[in-house]
Amino acid sequence: MQIEFFTLGGSQFWEDVFFYQKWRIQRNYDTKEYRLLDPWDIRRHSGTFEECRQAFLKYIEIYELSRQRGHMIIMLHGLGDSKNIFKPMWRAALQHGYMAAAINYPSTRKRIDAHVRQLEFLLNNLEDVQEVSFITKGCGGVILRKLLSIESPWQKKLKINRIVQVCPPNQGSRFFRFLAKWRFFNWILGPMLKELTPEAALHLPNFASNRVFGIISADYPFKGLGNFMPKRIRDILPGEDEAALTNAKETIHISNSKLNVFENKKVVNACINFLKKGTFS
Repeated sequence: MQIEFFTLGGSQFWEDVFFYQKWRIQRNYDTKEYRLLDPWDIRRHSGTFEECRQAFLKYIEIYELSRQRGHMIIMLHGLGDSKNIFKPMWRAALQHGYMAAAINYPSTRKRIDAHVRQLEFLLNNLEDVQEVSFITKGCGGVILRKLLSIESPWQKKLKINRIVQVCPPNQGSRFFRFLAKWRFFNWILGPMLKELTPEAALHLPNFASNRVFGIISADYPFKGLGNFMPKRIRDILPGEDEAALTNAKETIHISNSKLNVFENKKVVNACINFLKKGTFS
């Protein structure tokens, strides 16, 4: 008999490999154990993927879950973040009639290619969805570029609509290049730190020419303090130029003072506008 208990929903140790109506199956990045979480992040089952899937089918009957259907927004967080940063964005998406899935992946534990394989597995197992759009934060946008460059079965069964990148290091991050010089930060932030430098970004694939995507750059919190810092420090801080990417349909900059950029209503509204109409305004 398995004991049901609250979890933290996974962050840097668990990766989502299945999502349906806020229920998710997660895999531990180290032990490869699977667990089934309900919408309140209570663990309902653990074991193999198939065992968790079969357990979920039983809960469908118990809770009489309705079938999901239609257009889903997939949300990918940044380095060191978790799915919880998307709570304001997720609520707005539901209000506008979308389904929404904020996906968790252990961003400080694995390389870009490993995260791509996780997301490919999740999308190949996505059920009762006909169309997907993407909203990404930070390195989530870089992972998506790599994901969409690989042919996979899910791309044949799902229509890919629009994409919004928020604060993406498309040209690489000067700040990450600085941090990558130190063993401590490589230990804390993991192998992706070196994969997000300007030098590494030169080898990343762009979105295909038929992909409709927009870019939002936003101020980092306490940006005004940068004016009082030495020039050598200002030169490594995030800038709008790092987000640029050719073929973007639209690029905008939004003033921001929030630690979580999605607490900024202008950012949330711009994302919804672009997904609905193809323009941020």
